[in-house]
Amino acid sequence: MDSLRILTASLIANVIGLMFPIWNDIFGLVLLFAANFVVGLLADVCNHRDWSFRKAFSFFRDAAIYFAMVACIYMLGYFKGEEKVALHCVSFTIYVAIYFYGTNILRNARFITNEKSTLYSVLNFLYYIFSLKMLERSRCLKEYIDYEKQNNNQP
Repeated sequence: MDSLRILTASLIANVIGLMFPIWNDIFGLVLLFAANFVVGLLADVCNHRDWSFRKAFSFFRDAAIYFAMVACIYMLGYFKGEEKVALHCVSFTIYVAIYFYGTNILRNARFITNEKSTLYSVLNFLYYIFSLKMLERSRCLKEYIDYEKQNNNQP
């Protein structure tokens, strides 16, 4: 039993050591997902919607899948000997998460604030910039959003 515990601890320590170059990125994702969860929860409470364990479980499942994806991207690149390319791929996937989760955070934050407040105006402007004006800067993102709208799969 002790051997299994030592083996498990060794494996976990090695994986954590391997992930050290992207540790800040993972920590940033934790903060992003935590902010999304808290703001979404506050938006539900402020709009008198019921708390759903199913929705919360779905959020944590999706976050775990995203963390696993980022870790796998980095490890595959690392083991192929292309660590810099892997870091760029990880960085790209994190920017994608920042765009979509950041847009969701801003949308939910608007629901929390009073529509006549200055904070609402600031959040509404940021949401406008983040959700619409960013599309003009990224042709690929605009094509994706248009494709999803055509297929009725709102992103």
